[in-house]
Amino acid sequence: MGSEPELAVAEDVARRVALLDWAESHDVGALWSADDARWATQQARAEGAGDFRLARARHAAQRLGERDDRLSELLARRLWSGSWAWAALAVGLALGLGMDRLGGQQLNLLALPLWGVLALQVVAYAVLLALAFRRPRHPARESLALRLWTRRLTPGTRGRAGQALAHWLRLSAPLQAARATLLWHLGLLGLNLGLIAGLYLRALGLEILIGWESTYLDAARVQRLADVLLAPAAWLTGLAVPDVAPLRHGALQGAKALAADWLHLLAATVALVALPRLLLVLRAGLRSGRLARALPLPVGSGPSDLRLLVVDPQRRLAGSLLGETGERLSSPEGDRLLVTLADTAPQTAPAPWPARALALLGASPAPTPVFDVCVAADSLPAATPGWPAQRRQLRALGPLWPPARQPAWQRLLEAWEAPLREREGQAQQVMAQALATLCLQPVHLPADTEPQAQLQKAVAQQLQVLTGKLQQLYGHDAATGSAPSSGDRWPHQVVRPRPVVRNSVLGGAIAGAATGLGADLAAGGLTLGAGALIGAVAGGVAGSGLTDWLNRRQGRRTTSLHIELADAAPLLAGEVLGVWLAQLGLRLPSAQVQAALGASDWVAALRGDAADVQLRLRQRLAQACDALLRDADVAAST
Repeated sequence: MGSEPELAVAEDVARRVALLDWAESHDVGALWSADDARWATQQARAEGAGDFRLARARHAAQRLGERDDRLSELLARRLWSGSWAWAALAVGLALGLGMDRLGGQQLNLLALPLWGVLALQVVAYAVLLALAFRRPRHPARESLALRLWTRRLTPGTRGRAGQALAHWLRLSAPLQAARATLLWHLGLLGLNLGLIAGLYLRALGLEILIGWESTYLDAARVQRLADVLLAPAAWLTGLAVPDVAPLRHGALQGAKALAADWLHLLAATVALVALPRLLLVLRAGLRSGRLARALPLPVGSGPSDLRLLVVDPQRRLAGSLLGETGERLSSPEGDRLLVTLADTAPQTAPAPWPARALALLGASPAPTPVFDVCVAADSLPAATPGWPAQRRQLRALGPLWPPARQPAWQRLLEAWEAPLREREGQAQQVMAQALATLCLQPVHLPADTEPQAQLQKAVAQQLQVLTGKLQQLYGHDAATGSAPSSGDRWPHQVVRPRPVVRNSVLGGAIAGAATGLGADLAAGGLTLGAGALIGAVAGGVAGSGLTDWLNRRQGRRTTSLHIELADAAPLLAGEVLGVWLAQLGLRLPSAQVQAALGASDWVAALRGDAADVQLRLRQRLAQACDALLRDADVAAST
């Protein structure tokens, strides 16, 4: 399927579009930046009327002209004038008048320069006829016209203005070729008219004689040759071809017969040869005029409207990105994806022969397809919930766009995927925080509570919090519900506080005994046990304080549950990823999830500073997410 031309507009408007296309497809430095492109798009979109690309080119041309006066002068410069057509006709007429004098007053019927001119034109007609029926048409004419036009229009133009002009000539090559062709045919038509006028004008004031001489041809053969060559002219004028036998003369004698009838026949022959040239002039004029009014510009750097026809009679794509008619994607540069839903594919019938004939003559534009791509819904990936399915559908469209549309499609796809990548980064950060909390934060264990049940409850609560954050992050794109915790038993250990009373008594006894012993030794037994009592009290207080300090420092003030990282960390990471997969609408076997998790060392990621832990967990979760998305793409394609 062919691609629709980007624009088909009048020449003056097309020049502004081409100027913007040059600025956006070449390195022009500060003359035109990405901010300028977005500004022009916003200004054009704000108008909301007509084709925004034309308004965008108008705003851009104004800004470019303000920044470089030579560009403004280039837009105001006339690159074509109707007087050139009259000049080409006049030059051809003058050449025809001058060429007729090459024969002198005594014409040699077999050696007229006229025959060479007519023969070359007939050969040219044959070549043009052969090229007209070739598909595709040979580009040599347009290339030659482009080179000629570039030399004609670019002298004295340098720098940016010269580059912009050359870009315009490349984009408008069909128009330039049509105009060059028009001048060429007008010049040859003037040449034929000059030949006819020269025959009669010279005969008015001079006596033109005609004869013939030949080394190899006799009168009979020359008569047959004259009858064949002049038969159309004889039929047109009603004059019989005269007898050539009396016209033969020697090399030193010269012609003696008056050439009146022969001049009529020769002029009619030239007129018949000039008739196709007149048709070619009309064709070139119609084509150049049509292109000047509506020139298709194959611009590829500026914004484009990509038209997609989705044939979906069973509404398989209902609810997905491509399941609704209208504008579905847009880029900051102004590109748009326009989707049309249909129950059947469009039927293209060959054009009737009058339309083909008019198109060949350039009187009517060739039909252009309405859509850039037509695709059946059953050839696209299934429309499942979540953005991964939408991404698979969009990527399946990528190879279908024509080459001229690929840059615009890449801009649209990048504009759609950029916020997704940012959102997935945020989701991975949220999952990293949840996984760090699950693995590193102790769970309080009340008295008379079964540890595994309490741990299961804490994990479920944390997963529910994660579900809420992801639903808030994904918004309406999130799937309903989340995967509940599936772990039957989480490897853990119970951490209880150290007994303060026991340690106080034990510490007091030890300290009292040591103090009493020291006092007795120092006082020679005179303390009578006072030293032991004081030591016991001091030791008890010190033991109690030390035990409480150790409990606070080691997080053992209450009974708590601690996850065994080596065994439980991969399982908890699987639970976190299960919640994320549920939000995307993906249902993957647990074996695939565990395979994606097994490639990472989760225990090493959970050790160290809290900030480093968050970073390492996010990196490992990003790797696991990418692996799971690839698995989902593979599963959807099989």
